[in-house]
Amino acid sequence: MQSGNGIDLAAVYQLLTEVAQTVRNHSAQFERVDARLDDIDAGLRELRLTLYQYHEAVVGQGISLTRLDERVQRIEAHLGLDPLSA
Repeated sequence: MQSGNGIDLAAVYQLLTEVAQTVRNHSAQFERVDARLDDIDAGLRELRLTLYQYHEAVVGQGISLTRLDERVQRIEAHLGLDPLSA
């Protein structure tokens, strides 16, 4: 940059234009990443639901494993058993 307002202002304007373009590019990239994250989130929700249904139907034979674990904890507490002992 040389001394004199005309040259300095033009250089500053050019730099600001480049920064604005960079910000626009980053915004577009963030939008694409957000869209991918939304897809991943939807996929994870579907996977969780599928696994939950699988556990209820197959592994738990119709009993939710979460509820089964809660029942076992209540039985252990009622009988005074140590849940950490095997």
